[in-house]
Amino acid sequence: MRFSRSDLPGLAIALLAGPALMLLFLASGEAWGHRGTPLLGFAATNIGVAAGVAAVGSRFIRRWDAPLAAIGVIVAVAAAVNWLQASGLDGTRFATGVKWIGLAAFAALNAAVLLQLARHGLLPLLDRLDARREAKQAVER
Repeated sequence: MRFSRSDLPGLAIALLAGPALMLLFLASGEAWGHRGTPLLGFAATNIGVAAGVAAVGSRFIRRWDAPLAAIGVIVAVAAAVNWLQASGLDGTRFATGVKWIGLAAFAALNAAVLLQLARHGLLPLLDRLDARREAKQAVER
């Protein structure tokens, strides 16, 4: 199997997503001092597997506009929530609305990625299996 231009996002995800997510985990959970405990090993393994699956699946994403827009909205919402928490406005309706927007953006990201994975990854695989099965039946007749 040869590498193609569509593999470049997957390579970037494989190289950058794991360390970036581990750093985010350490910073957000304040887990810097867990040396000698199994927490860091378990977290690194789970994050590494998730980053690897994302890198493999990125090959089947043809249009990056919707996933990148959803990621941009999620990053903006995370910054807004941090600002709202720092300013003391976390319990307001506006803060709840911002969090709901982030939830909707995460659902949109998942839907955009899963639809493209099904359309460009799963359906061609099923079509090839059907063609192989039909060719085998044609030979047996």
